[in-house]
Amino acid sequence: MKRILIVLAVLAASGAASAQSSVTLYGIADVSFSVVKNGSVTQAQIDSGLINTSRFGFKGTEDLGGGLKANFLLEHGFDVANGASLGDSQDGQAKLNQMFSRNAYVGLSGGFGEVRLGKVWSAFDEMKGVSNPAWDSGLSPNSGVFYGGAIGGYTYNPRNSVMYFTPDVNGFSGAASYSLGENKTAAVNAGSVAALNVKYTGSRLYVGLGHQTERVDGSVPTKKFSMLNATYDFGMATLQASIGRQSQNDMKTRDWTLGATVPVSGLLSVSGGFAGSTDNVAAGNIKRKGVSLAAQYALSKRTFLYTGYHATRTTNPVLPRLNTSLYAMGMSHLF
Repeated sequence: MKRILIVLAVLAASGAASAQSSVTLYGIADVSFSVVKNGSVTQAQIDSGLINTSRFGFKGTEDLGGGLKANFLLEHGFDVANGASLGDSQDGQAKLNQMFSRNAYVGLSGGFGEVRLGKVWSAFDEMKGVSNPAWDSGLSPNSGVFYGGAIGGYTYNPRNSVMYFTPDVNGFSGAASYSLGENKTAAVNAGSVAALNVKYTGSRLYVGLGHQTERVDGSVPTKKFSMLNATYDFGMATLQASIGRQSQNDMKTRDWTLGATVPVSGLLSVSGGFAGSTDNVAAGNIKRKGVSLAAQYALSKRTFLYTGYHATRTTNPVLPRLNTSLYAMGMSHLF
């Protein structure tokens, strides 16, 4: 009888433990048909991830008691149009054959906030897309406008990182991340990516400020990226705006966006706006402008159709003006 009671106690304990932990498989499949015009060349194509990057992942949490939780996330991008795996070269180091190109981290969370270790989105990237019209996508007005100059793009999900999120206090929160280059030699110091953000999120108003510095290694000048962004929900529409700055030595770039998202009905929403970027270079300013308009229509809680138009213009004092445009319609499915 005692043996039976012991077995029942062990089974009950294991059932309680399993009830306190969970693992979820999730993903997004996004595909679209587009007509792209780049200068004098017009081409039809099938694209993946125009609104949402196609991905799959595993995430889980375990309740450790006392409000403390252990968390993990493993996430990889893929191309619906050709089935290819999307390795990520925008992590400040050489491109690897990555099994989980978007995220790969473990961490702890509780009343103190959250800590993550591994490959994560930088604290700058965590806030910069909040105010971007057209759902921070390939149809957003700043697509092909920001981070296209001499300074180049920022490192959005560096590897070898530690990241900390503060708890939310009356709508105020923040985050900081630091990525170790791990490429130090006898002659050159290691590179790094350091970022932080502070945010206020109220019932209608959001305001965020982010900053990131990065360098490939100690022999390369430091890149700096800053952004102030905000949104305000008027009910009938949400206004979105941002201003930003990039710099490296004497090179500087100024960025801005202005747009709105309008919920036409419970199923249909429309979003669009304008963006601009100006580089100071020796030959004179290079100016890039973008405009977009997009719409989403929900077929269910997990599937929606979308369509949109996006155009850019680049004015270079020593080169011919370049115009590009994109017309697209597609579908995004969450699983």
